[in-house]
Amino acid sequence: MSVGIFYVGLLLMGVVYAAIAGAMGWLADLGGGDVHVDASGHLDAGHPHPVSGTTVATFLTGFGGAGTVCHYVLNWPVLRGAAAATVSGLALAAAAYFVLELIFTQTQAGSEFSSDELIGREAEVISSLPEGGMGEVSYTIRGQREKAAARSIDGAAVPRGGVVVIDKVVGATVYVRPKD
Repeated sequence: MSVGIFYVGLLLMGVVYAAIAGAMGWLADLGGGDVHVDASGHLDAGHPHPVSGTTVATFLTGFGGAGTVCHYVLNWPVLRGAAAATVSGLALAAAAYFVLELIFTQTQAGSEFSSDELIGREAEVISSLPEGGMGEVSYTIRGQREKAAARSIDGAAVPRGGVVVIDKVVGATVYVRPKD
């Protein structure tokens, strides 16, 4: 098999993979997708891995495309063309990874919050906390109103309408103390 045919084959494989992956992603979006929410009720899309289908396909496309140009257009020797194709494939795959990382980072910049951000925050008791029991509090974080199951940190009763401070978070329950 000729080196040129090998390069063209890799170029086509990368392009076909990208087209199929794009179509499958689009079709999955039509179906509503699959959403996963953690135990605290917040969505986390995660981050791309440097070695993923997208970066591998981008590498194959860049490697095959540069190799094809080096072989058929520039008439470079095999080793020089392979080196240029490798550099091109790696550069394009790295660029694809960093673009995906940027997209994931920007989409994570929503109104979601971590439970650590609740500590020290004021809340209003909306369902009284009986002695040793649970009630419900409401608080504002990142511009939106949220509710959580609550317990008094010392087990004391707290009436509805009381202002409390969140001291700790265990699972979906906040432990509060009366505001001083």
